Amino acid sequence: MTIIQTNVDQNDKRALYKLTKSSGLMAQDAPDGVSIPVSNWALYSDPKEARDGTIKDQTVLSFVSTDGSKYSTISQTFIREFTDIVGIMDGESFAILIRHGTTRGGKKFVTCELDCDFA
Repeated sequence: MTIIQTNVDQNDKRALYKLTKSSGLMAQDAPDGVSIPVSNWALYSDPKEARDGTIKDQTVLSFVSTDGSKYSTISQTFIREFTDIVGIMDGESFAILIRHGTTRGGKKFVTCELDCDFA
């Protein structure tokens, strides 16, 4: 596993474990429109065995809400939006809104947006 980006001290092994190894919810299972105040997060690469037996790196985003709930996703759309929010907020606290949608091709997806009403 390789940490790509995080807001936690990488010497804090417990925080890293919670973000990368502990159980949690999948972001796509959170209800549409729910606001999640983010306390800690990590974007990391984790080796996974593909169906053909080869090992490929999978990019994973995990985040912990201020109530201690952990969420994870491999959705590139979600990850791209989340990292944009992190860049915009530049270290300030923030919350995200979970958003579900359907592509023109009928495939379901999950993403997030900044909760601009979070104070």
